[in-house]
Amino acid sequence: MLKKLWQQFYLSANLVTFTQISFRLIIVLYASSLLTDAKAIGTMMIFDTLPFLILGPVIAKIVNHHNRKNLLKLTVFLDFLLTLVLLVIMRINYQSLVAFALLLAINNVVTSTYQIAESSFFPLILDNMRLAKYNSAIFFSGSLAMIIAPNISGLIQQTGLISLLVVVSTGIFLLAFINLFFVAEVADDHATENRGMASSYSLFRSFTYIFEDKKLLLALVLLALGNLFDAPMDTLMITKYTEMAQLTKVGLIFSMAGIGSLVGSFLLSSFSNNKMYFQRMMFFSGIGIAFGGVLLFLNDYLLYLVATFILSCSMSIRTIYIITFRQVNTPKEILGSVNTAFKYIAFGIYPLGIWLATYFQKLVAVNLIIAFSGFGFLLVGLLTAYLVGKEEVTIQ
Repeated sequence: MLKKLWQQFYLSANLVTFTQISFRLIIVLYASSLLTDAKAIGTMMIFDTLPFLILGPVIAKIVNHHNRKNLLKLTVFLDFLLTLVLLVIMRINYQSLVAFALLLAINNVVTSTYQIAESSFFPLILDNMRLAKYNSAIFFSGSLAMIIAPNISGLIQQTGLISLLVVVSTGIFLLAFINLFFVAEVADDHATENRGMASSYSLFRSFTYIFEDKKLLLALVLLALGNLFDAPMDTLMITKYTEMAQLTKVGLIFSMAGIGSLVGSFLLSSFSNNKMYFQRMMFFSGIGIAFGGVLLFLNDYLLYLVATFILSCSMSIRTIYIITFRQVNTPKEILGSVNTAFKYIAFGIYPLGIWLATYFQKLVAVNLIIAFSGFGFLLVGLLTAYLVGKEEVTIQ
């Protein structure tokens, strides 16, 4: 039965992840091409990120209290409606900052709810290793969308056929919505177990729960520290090569980051059937993060490319592993709140890292900031390898 459920939604879930990320990029690119004012674009990006930070506690309670399969159906159906709204906006050539900002804000809430419901739902129907394989596949789909969508969107937009992408997205969301009616009724029973425990877990209580659980806390620390140093890398590379009038070099660096993420998720998926090998990949990711950090000490473009690939590959392995670790080690009744708490840290640490890098750029050369980030990666990588070697962060 579980095998059938696993196979039934596997392809659909990956398509939804790919399409959600692609659809968001389509909105941003399309709106930016019409509203070229920097202030307008900045406003849109705020609406693209802020809603989750405000509504996270509400989303956590909703996922804890309600049937997660029904939430998946609701959010995918809302995705379907949002694509229709964008098609109408494009059809009537409506160019309103308010409309695009609201569309991005609603999309942010819908997608965030889907992601948290999904990561809280599949641990109910999959064993640990198949869960690891699923997480690897989802991460792969997301990375692929981040590489393909901007390029395809730009190409189609130039030929006046960007609406074709939105139509395809509409079809994928509709098919995924229909597919969900045939998936995992067995999980409904889990949604009602220990409802009192779930009701008592606010987002704040989830943070205290994490701090009370040594292994979850260590996983959160590894996630936060890695993201802190990873967040400003795009900004730093753009700044460095803009100052040198060599901005074209940044494109290849970004491509190496995307390829590294794909390779990392593929490797982890390949080892997901063997728990020992799966955990060794986490150890080697720590070594990779440390080695990539050392390469950042050296002010050399080719080494930056290699470092970007190694870091992206290693960081994707680390991220997928921690997602799986969190799902396995958290009581299923409060998984919605704990997933939200982790997302808050992973999501919220990025602005801090970017702000710190931007601030220090006023004081020291960008090469030194990149080197300092490399030192941070070195420490995080060694700490990751050490904790996995000590079996502090291992899947039981």
